[in-house]
Amino acid sequence: MGFDSTSLMAAIWSISNSIGYVSVYLLIGVVPCFLWLLFYALQDRHPEPKKEILAVFALGAFMTAPAVAIEIFLINTIDSFNLPAIISTLASNIIAVAFVEEFVKYAAVWLKEQAISQNRQLDEPVDFVIYMIASAMGFAAVENILFLLMPGPDPLIMRSMYRSVSAILLHTLCSGVMGYYMAKAFCDNGKKISLLATGFVTVSCLHGLYNFSIMKSEGDLSYLFIPLVIIMTLAFTLYVQFQQLLKTKSVCNMKITKKTIDR
Repeated sequence: MGFDSTSLMAAIWSISNSIGYVSVYLLIGVVPCFLWLLFYALQDRHPEPKKEILAVFALGAFMTAPAVAIEIFLINTIDSFNLPAIISTLASNIIAVAFVEEFVKYAAVWLKEQAISQNRQLDEPVDFVIYMIASAMGFAAVENILFLLMPGPDPLIMRSMYRSVSAILLHTLCSGVMGYYMAKAFCDNGKKISLLATGFVTVSCLHGLYNFSIMKSEGDLSYLFIPLVIIMTLAFTLYVQFQQLLKTKSVCNMKITKKTIDR
C-alpha cells in the first residue's frame, strides 16, 4: 500500500477546519458567558472565592443534560393533549422549557450551597444574584455549544452572534432576578415559599414569552418588539433589585444560615 499524500493533506485540512470551528464555538459561545459573569462579580463589594463561583458554574453546565431530557419529555406530553397550536406552543415554551431551565439553574445553586455543604462565604444577600448568574452562565455555555453544533441554514457567525447577544443575556437577567427572590426568601423565612414561587412564575413567564416571540418572529418581524421589551424590563428590574440588595444588611442572611446549620 503506497503513501497517499493527497489523502494525508485532505485529512490535515479537515482536522484544521475542525479545530477552527471549535475555536469559533468557544470564542463566541462560551467567552461571553465569562464576561457577563465577570461584570456582575465586579459589582460585589466583597467578592466571592473563585473556586466557589467556578463550582456553581460547573454545576450549572452539568444541569444542561437533565434539563434537555426533561424538556423533551414535557414537550411530548403537552403535544399529546392535542391543544390548539398557540396554546400548545405557549405551554411548551413556558412550562416545558422556561420553567425547567430556570429550575435547574436554581437547583445548581441549591445543590452547592445547601445539599453538599454550607458555604460560609454566602454571607450577603447580593451573593445569591452572583451565584445564580454563575449557574446561568455555566448552563448557557453548554447550551450555546449544543446550539452551534446543530445544523442550520444560517451562517455560523450570524447564528453565533445572535445567540451570544440574546440567549446569554436572557439567561443572565432571568437568573439574576431569581437570585433576588432567593435573597429575599432567605431574609424573610416566613415568606420563603411565596417569594420563591413569585420568582419562578415571573422569570418563567417572561423567559417563555421571549422564546415564543422569537419563534413567531421568523414569520412576522413585528414580534421582535416583544423580546426587546422583555430584555429591557428584566435589565431595569435587575438593576433596581441589585442596588436594593447592596443596601440590605448581610446579617439577615447570616441569621438564617446559622439557624439552618444549628438544625
